[in-house]
Amino acid sequence: MFSAFFWEIEARYRQQRLLEETVGIGPAVPKAVQEARMMQLARQAQVSVVENICRVSAYVFVSCAQPKRIVRALSRLPGVVKADALLGASEAVLVVERHNFEALQTLLTEVQSTPGVKKISVKLAA
Repeated sequence: MFSAFFWEIEARYRQQRLLEETVGIGPAVPKAVQEARMMQLARQAQVSVVENICRVSAYVFVSCAQPKRIVRALSRLPGVVKADALLGASEAVLVVERHNFEALQTLLTEVQSTPGVKKISVKLAA
């Protein structure tokens, strides 16, 4: 029974030391500063969660002369989730996902400027 008690105390002590080292929270720091730092950490965590939730997805239809070659090139771009050449048409289709509209626009500019791409048509996912 005592060993479990001491393990719990040691775990709490390690947690407190970790907070002191990483965040600067401890007995030597005034309470108001500790609270401000904790609020800052909470806001940062909240922003990162919101960024992960608010993602923009789109389907991009690419008109090109050599769809298989274009698909290989475009599938390497960051943000391209899936890239497929379509049979019977000189087209490829991409599924893209970015964290905001500005990043999506940047990706679409890269797709449009890829050698061999004639034009693109974008449909945002609902």
